[in-house]
Amino acid sequence: MKKILLIFIITAFISCETKTVEVVKPAGEWLVGNWKGKKMIPGPDEDAQTAMDVIMGYADKNFELMMEKSADTVMFFPEKGGEIVELVKPFDDFLKSLQEPYDSIVRTPYNVYPIRPEGSDNFTIVTVPFTEIRYAKDGSVEKERVIERFWVVDGKVIRVNKWTAELN
Repeated sequence: MKKILLIFIITAFISCETKTVEVVKPAGEWLVGNWKGKKMIPGPDEDAQTAMDVIMGYADKNFELMMEKSADTVMFFPEKGGEIVELVKPFDDFLKSLQEPYDSIVRTPYNVYPIRPEGSDNFTIVTVPFTEIRYAKDGSVEKERVIERFWVVDGKVIRVNKWTAELN
């Protein structure tokens, strides 16, 4: 009887399963616009992948992929000049003009992080810092540190902000 009771107790302990429940802890705060006062939470990996596809698509001259991942209209805030550029599909000619002076572009992302306002189910901001080395057709090489921030709505990029700094 003791053996049966001991086997029953051991079996009960072995078969018990601990459940781990992940809880998203809001952090930070949205300071302007429609989401003012809302806390931020992690965004979906799918939106992070959308931003990565656009970043690497540009370097690879895969403008078709960039169009696929973009909304019909994209607001582009370039790092120089400060003028907002409204891109309406198809805007591959604009992208080609940016790449015209270069033989190739190599981008090396450091990380990608999507965040969204608490309560949003379709809006994510994805930030990607990376280095960019541009090999010009004249033989010169340009190197920059870049941060691009993407506004992704319903899985499509609607806005891109870009910041750069020279890399020695």
